[in-house]
Amino acid sequence: MNPAEANATHWSLSKEAAGRLIAEADQAPGFRDEQQERFAVWEIDPSTGQALTETLILLGVHAAVRDDAWNEANKPRVALGRLGLHSIAESLRTRPRHELFAALPATLADQDARWIEQLRLMSYSVTPRSTLSLERLVQEAAMMIRAAADAVPGAGQTLGDLVWPTS
Repeated sequence: MNPAEANATHWSLSKEAAGRLIAEADQAPGFRDEQQERFAVWEIDPSTGQALTETLILLGVHAAVRDDAWNEANKPRVALGRLGLHSIAESLRTRPRHELFAALPATLADQDARWIEQLRLMSYSVTPRSTLSLERLVQEAAMMIRAAADAVPGAGQTLGDLVWPTS
């Protein structure tokens, strides 16, 4: 698999996994209501905050899938089964922001490209408000991943368990 194909495959798998993570987090009682309250306190438009948070989840999952595939000769379907949800949340919180934008596919859906560009601008911004907003959104994304992890039965709580449940 050449690098461009690998990036496209990793992105596709990441979108699938991020969608499942978000759907699972949405099932947590009261999570979205509490999220809306946090956005209001932080003066972040709720629909924009939600879209940016979900994009951060996608970028965090993509970074984890990409990192793992790099270590395992581009075997992305196997990689998902090993990636712990809590470790993805922690990595998203601690990873240097610019690394989230590495190795994105050459072409992205317009909506994805728009949100990614907004996050990129926030990550390279020098204004305290933009930096604070980005850090809050990253924390929100990590909370959503942890909420999804809490819904996965068993001790493993891997991305594979969420995307391809056995039951």
